[in-house]
Amino acid sequence: MSILIKNGIIITHKDIFNANILIKNKKIHSITREDIEVDIVINAEDKIVMPGIIDSHVHFRQPGGKSEDWESGSKAAIAGGVTTVIDMPNNIPPTTTIDNLIKKKEIIEKSNILVNYGLHFGVTEDNLEEVKKVIGKDLERTLVASAKIFMAKSTGNLLVRNLNVIENVIRNSKMVTVHAEDEEIIEKFPSRPKLAVISAINKLLPFANLGKICILHITSIEEAKLASPFYKEVTPHHLFLNSSILKKLGNYAKVNPPLRDEKDRLSLWEAINNNLIDYIASDHAPHLKEDKEKEDAPSGVPGVETMLPLMINAALNKLISFQRLVELMCYNPSRIFRLKNKGIIEAGADADIVIVDRKIEKKVSADDLHYKCKWTPYEGMYLKGWPIMTIINGEIAYKNGEFFKIKGNEVIYE
Repeated sequence: MSILIKNGIIITHKDIFNANILIKNKKIHSITREDIEVDIVINAEDKIVMPGIIDSHVHFRQPGGKSEDWESGSKAAIAGGVTTVIDMPNNIPPTTTIDNLIKKKEIIEKSNILVNYGLHFGVTEDNLEEVKKVIGKDLERTLVASAKIFMAKSTGNLLVRNLNVIENVIRNSKMVTVHAEDEEIIEKFPSRPKLAVISAINKLLPFANLGKICILHITSIEEAKLASPFYKEVTPHHLFLNSSILKKLGNYAKVNPPLRDEKDRLSLWEAINNNLIDYIASDHAPHLKEDKEKEDAPSGVPGVETMLPLMINAALNKLISFQRLVELMCYNPSRIFRLKNKGIIEAGADADIVIVDRKIEKKVSADDLHYKCKWTPYEGMYLKGWPIMTIINGEIAYKNGEFFKIKGNEVIYE
């Protein structure tokens, strides 16, 4: 099948220009000004055409969870312009062995999956040999995107306190991602959550030259500056929400690391525009309402479907340039996690593309979203600029609210 996307405003991490995109055999064949005879013509006049979003931090809860699955999570992703996700390992059972990794992939492949996917691998105090087999530095091609270290408690046996273990994992892995909250500080000083992040980053600094490390969900410019030797991720909820919303939402706004005050929230935008942040990911972590309404509710909010509309709205309001948006949400995640042919619009790249109508303004409503948990912390917020079409591997997966039957692929790591 051949597709011509005509007259779009193409945005890459470097440039903005008007042109047509010719898609053939699931790839971007060429960027052209010509009118070419094809099977499908898409008129994208006055619409934004950009690479499909890569969300490198999602929790689709399978195996073991009920608040999301790969069908519902994939629908939410592609309706939000996300064409590739990388899922975290804190499942039940956790993805900390090759056997569990294989079983998780089997679950995904048997699902009615729409989105391209990759996986992270969990680190424990005693699974270094397994880590080496899936993301070891000596591997020509890894099986996962990163070895994920939790320095604070999470689902499964994933808390790693031993710094020697952390050092050895970093020495032996091509990429390590870290939930950087110091569990010891959380236990001793529960009222000082930012201190837990600062302490964790300080513990990692001596290992900065041993391998590639990414600090997940940075919450302030202070943390970003301290973590300067590392890659740094920021999430939409830390960019768009602050701790005052806890009075309104209660446990529905409970996340780890916790939401910060307004000063810290604003400082994240300063960090983004001063190139102190490397990429944005949703940390999509849905929980059922019945669990969020418990006194000891789990942490996490859904976010994969609203991430791009939030950022498009921010770009339209001049909080960020469109090129920087594409750099943070497409190009950099592909480069950091070594995803072959992703995050770019150029000849030979995978035809993963999202078309956004920057004139559509609507209110965020959980009823319109595709999460299995049926709620969102952004309920009632008005956003301008929404995806109207998502193309995955050269096939239309989503158009104006309608889903089409396609199957995403597991990513290839370079």
